[in-house]
Amino acid sequence: MEAAQPTLLLNADYQPLKVITWKRAVELIFDERADLVEQYVDRFIRSVSSSQPWPAVVRLREFVSSRARIRFNRQNVLARDGYKCAYCGVAPKTQAGKPRLEDLTLDHVIPRAQSKNGTVRRADGKVISVTCWENVVSCCGGIGGCNEKKGNRTPEQAGMKLLWQPRAPSRLDVLRMHLRRVDVPREWREYLPSGAERWAGYWEDELDGD
Repeated sequence: MEAAQPTLLLNADYQPLKVITWKRAVELIFDERADLVEQYVDRFIRSVSSSQPWPAVVRLREFVSSRARIRFNRQNVLARDGYKCAYCGVAPKTQAGKPRLEDLTLDHVIPRAQSKNGTVRRADGKVISVTCWENVVSCCGGIGGCNEKKGNRTPEQAGMKLLWQPRAPSRLDVLRMHLRRVDVPREWREYLPSGAERWAGYWEDELDGD
């Protein structure tokens, strides 16, 4: 087990929120803001005068509104989209099985060339920033890639179809992104959504939060 084994943070209703450092978990427990739910077997935090369980899962005593806190940047857009092209679904990988990031780029669904004062109007009439979670998707680049094919056109104008609608990450998206950073310990499994272990994989650590 790694020395920096992290901790799964649960909301007061036992819904998983995110992954935090063990030091942050200890602080929450000492401040009486969280309770220890699960500890790592035969793992302890020792000091000169004391020893305490290494927290695997902790639960907040008071319910908090689970607001997604994640930076808008290239790494996080690619992670949100599962390192797949939003138009053809291709997920380029290296021989080691990690996403080949150089083969992916970002695409503005409604291109910047069609924006006015930095905003665009979606088909549903909503006006949004041209560069935001709701108008940017991952896309395969290079010669002959979807990015080149689409150009400065909307998907409809280019005869292409989005495989999913871009959106700001939800609570579940943020949890999935956090879990991509770690190997899911068995102590966490009963507190995670079904199939969460499949979320494990490559992750550029760009998440905000504790």
